[in-house]
Amino acid sequence: MQGITTTASVAPNQVVSANQLAKMKFSTLSLTGKFGKLLGKPYKPFFLMIYGQRFHGKSSVALLFANVLAKGGLKVLYVSNEEGVKGSLQEKLLRLKISHPIDFVENYDTGQFKGYNAVFLDSTQTVGMKPDAFKALKQRYPNTSFILVFKANRDGSSKGGTDWEHDVDAIMHIENQSATMEKNRFPGGSTETIKIF
Repeated sequence: MQGITTTASVAPNQVVSANQLAKMKFSTLSLTGKFGKLLGKPYKPFFLMIYGQRFHGKSSVALLFANVLAKGGLKVLYVSNEEGVKGSLQEKLLRLKISHPIDFVENYDTGQFKGYNAVFLDSTQTVGMKPDAFKALKQRYPNTSFILVFKANRDGSSKGGTDWEHDVDAIMHIENQSATMEKNRFPGGSTETIKIF
């Protein structure tokens, strides 16, 4: 994974002409493997929702993606608020062969996010975050990518609801250890279902 270097940055209140926007070059991540096929080239920073029902592999997929980002040189923090930093998480790391440097923490504390390129929240419901708080978090850390892990309802839909769906760039649905992109604003992404394990 390599980053494409650029200086293009637009503040939320900055007015940009169509001509200026057409000439800008925005930084992206070049992902390989299954995540590259699914996501394409995410812009930096990016906001991804991963959701699925219990025991379908959403946390495992999130950990594998965190490993890919860390392998590419990103500094990654994984907030394991639901499972905790315990023996079950250790077992999952060993089973998935997570080998690249990822930092873990159990308590949700936004003050700890400084200096990280990517922060995983697993799960967004257990940390108690609401959409307005997420918008404020993106403003506080404008260079940080956030990956939000959500539980699913019994019918398979995200417990986050449509409010969250508008606040992310991409939505990955996990079912039976396979991933499908339901929304993707990144160039080169796929809509096919890909078996992760």
